Amino acid sequence: MEHLITSLVQAGLNQKEAKVYIALLQLGKNSAYAISLKSGLKKPTTYVILDDLMKKGLVLKIPRAKKQQFIAKPPEEFFAAAEERLRTAKQALPELQSITRDRESATKVLLFEGMNGMREALFYRMDELKNSKDIGFWARGEGLSGDYLDLATEWNTKREKNNISLNGITPDTPFIRKWITDNSLKHGMHLVPLEDYSSQVSLDITDKFVRIADAHSMQAIIIENEKVAGMFKQIFNIVMEKYKNPSTISPQ
Repeated sequence: MEHLITSLVQAGLNQKEAKVYIALLQLGKNSAYAISLKSGLKKPTTYVILDDLMKKGLVLKIPRAKKQQFIAKPPEEFFAAAEERLRTAKQALPELQSITRDRESATKVLLFEGMNGMREALFYRMDELKNSKDIGFWARGEGLSGDYLDLATEWNTKREKNNISLNGITPDTPFIRKWITDNSLKHGMHLVPLEDYSSQVSLDITDKFVRIADAHSMQAIIIENEKVAGMFKQIFNIVMEKYKNPSTISPQ
């Protein structure tokens, strides 16, 4: 019985309506009192539900009967009507999908602050970036707190686990060389002279967003827009053309 109630609920009835409809199918033409006993609902409730089912076209009241009686319409009519409602509703699907696409294409800008915010920014949508590339311009790193360096190491471990390749330009400093070697990066980091690039702010580019992180101030901004990410990728490629043969550190 429960599976029948579940099927009717999935087709648009509520629990009580399903119970009354099934009871009436079992009884055939009958009174509200008999339907109440069969369905396990109180008689006043049964009258209310019968009225609702009549409005939905699933139950008919027998005319000119000495005692008020009701009869259920065949279940095939109910399911045919449900299918027709679904078919009609699906006509709105293209327009609804268009609304979703418009929302998804809108630029989303997110601000993160503090250590917890930096964690959220670093690991933002990371599981969706599996088997992709993360490119960018990395900060020089001196003077960062031990807690943040631990967080960066944790991020790098998760990046490797998700098979996210890393490629970027970073200032050539002893600190950066040691950090890259200690973390055994899979892909080389392109080291450029400090006189050319000495930023303390990182900017990295994924397929889905651009992330700007200032680990000294514990602030990060994410710009989530694929077209914006594409623009920054082009800028990155232009810069890489200038440094075709930079110093590179690769894991031993």
